[in-house]
Amino acid sequence: MFNLFRARSAKIENIQSSSQFRILFASFAADQEFLQVQQASLQQTLPPPEVPSQLEAIYRRWIEHETRRRIVVAMFVLDTLHSHLFQRQPCYHGILAEDSLDLPFPTSAATWDCHNIFAWRNLMTSQEAFSLSELGPNLTFLDAFQSSLLACYQIYGFRLSINRKQHDLIYHAPKSLFQHTLCTHHALALSTHTPLHALLITASESWLFGTKITDKIRWQASKATLRQWISSDSAIKATWHATHLLRLSLQSQNELLQQETDSGGYLHDLWCLYVAALVCWAFGYGTTKAKAQPALLNDNAEGLAAEYLTAIAVPECKDLGNVAGIWAGYTRGLLEWVRTKIGEMGMGGLLNGAEDVLFRLVEGESDLVEF
Repeated sequence: MFNLFRARSAKIENIQSSSQFRILFASFAADQEFLQVQQASLQQTLPPPEVPSQLEAIYRRWIEHETRRRIVVAMFVLDTLHSHLFQRQPCYHGILAEDSLDLPFPTSAATWDCHNIFAWRNLMTSQEAFSLSELGPNLTFLDAFQSSLLACYQIYGFRLSINRKQHDLIYHAPKSLFQHTLCTHHALALSTHTPLHALLITASESWLFGTKITDKIRWQASKATLRQWISSDSAIKATWHATHLLRLSLQSQNELLQQETDSGGYLHDLWCLYVAALVCWAFGYGTTKAKAQPALLNDNAEGLAAEYLTAIAVPECKDLGNVAGIWAGYTRGLLEWVRTKIGEMGMGGLLNGAEDVLFRLVEGESDLVEF
């Protein structure tokens, strides 16, 4: 992941998960049932506070088991982000039982960060050990790590045919559960509803992940795919999630919001903003009733981006078509604002050509007449 965003140049086909990662992932995943049973068993046998030596021993054993649980979860989250944000084959394919994925749920951050064995015991007795398949409808709050797991599992369930009842419960989980991972939640969702490769190839005029696409048939097929997509329900859903993600990033300059969400703290943040901006551009491309674009000055891009995002802000995906109308193609300021953010951060890797792509789209210098 670091090479994807920080290398001087990056070709995604040359960046693969290491064999060590796959082996470790497989070995830890094989232990998940044992770890789940051990968690429940440990909670049932907690000694009283009056026996600190026994409590200390169980605490040490719990740390070992919980560390393994959290590593499995972290690997799944990292793998899901990598595979969905770039639409590639996930590592867990062939490692985890994809039709019945059931990872152990990590304990709360408060319990994990607690170093006092007596306080830890009180926290352990007040919570229940469960796995993803046992999530209940009464769950109303998750910390950032737990929320990341749920966001990735939600997208995983959308892609595969898992238990219908459980999938509905996860997919319609209350928004409060994603309070700390709203940006990740929207980024994964927009990637699910977007033909990413076709979008990138078309917007960049035949480049994909640092590689020139010389096959004219693939180039034409990408444009045809994107043309078909922009009039679909998937485009509406992707644009709705994209505008939410962009709005969160715009608002995250407020310190309080930045502390409450995951905006502005991860390597993939700017990649997600770039893709979100391209989704909005494609959705509004060629709009016949487009609002006239004002002259773009260096200091008004953020204001124009805010105006666009405010104009098409709707609570539900189904409402976007009602307000997009004249505003759908009003993306010039948005593209320039994202281009400026990428330039300020000086990112490398796959974002090397992003500034140039956005500059050509903003200035109207793209050779892309239509798609």
